Amino acid sequence: MKEYFLLQYTILQRQLIEFGIKPVFGYLLGTVVFTGLTVYLWSVTTFAPYLYALMGLSVAGMMADPGKVVFLRQHFPHQITLRIRMVENLMAVTPFVIGLLCYQAWWIAAGMVGLAGVLAFPMRQTSVSMAIPTPFGRYPFEFLTGFRKNVLILLLVGGVLVMAIRYDNLNLALFTCAVVWLIALTFYATSEPAYVVWVHHLGPAGFLWHKIKVAVVYATLMMLPYGLATILFFQNAILPLVLIWILGWLYLATVILGKYAFYPSSMSVPQGILMALSFGFPPLLLVLIPYFYRQSLRRLQPILA
Repeated sequence: MKEYFLLQYTILQRQLIEFGIKPVFGYLLGTVVFTGLTVYLWSVTTFAPYLYALMGLSVAGMMADPGKVVFLRQHFPHQITLRIRMVENLMAVTPFVIGLLCYQAWWIAAGMVGLAGVLAFPMRQTSVSMAIPTPFGRYPFEFLTGFRKNVLILLLVGGVLVMAIRYDNLNLALFTCAVVWLIALTFYATSEPAYVVWVHHLGPAGFLWHKIKVAVVYATLMMLPYGLATILFFQNAILPLVLIWILGWLYLATVILGKYAFYPSSMSVPQGILMALSFGFPPLLLVLIPYFYRQSLRRLQPILA
């Protein structure tokens, strides 16, 4: 177990160097940016603790790369694998927990630690098989499988929206709409095999545009019931909802480009941190989108040439 974390530390050091940053300056810069993001987030919204917790859990979710989990299971006993996963998740959320404690969000910090631990456990496979009908069958696979895996979570978010409408809480209603977009982003966490990319018979730029177009249409379709309900019951929700919608499209495009920027490998730790930071500082997308786009073209060129 100790050797595994030493290996991860070495990999992180090399990734920072390849990214053009000396490790010591990278750690200092990350600390400064993270602290600034924390202060900024708490200064602009009363929902900062919840957004902060979602950011922390999204970083922990990035640790559950399927390839890495398979590697751990092949080289370590089950108990050691579980212990490694739990330590990784707790390390990922520790900076966010410290931020929450500084702002006295005790219960949210405790809940995030608990959820991070739960995320380390593998999902048990059930013998019951049921195909949930979806409108996403024409262009699989991300939204088709993602929707079916998260349908219960989407229903739960819908229940929260009903409570927001019942108690006339516009901020909570807008928050549920933002959560739906975040759920859509998780659909693109897994990289498909190379032949699934190759069968499109498109150039790299055409392939990326196709993936983004399909994602925007399907995410809009999934978001529609929540958005319409919010507008129907809150007359002053149109402008903030439009802003959430536009940011949702931009983040969706960024996640797709980020996925293929490192294809077939997973997103590296520095890029993953930048992606997480962009949730609190959207102008960072102006840097990430062109950077990921250029990287994606280079990665896809050998497959789609």
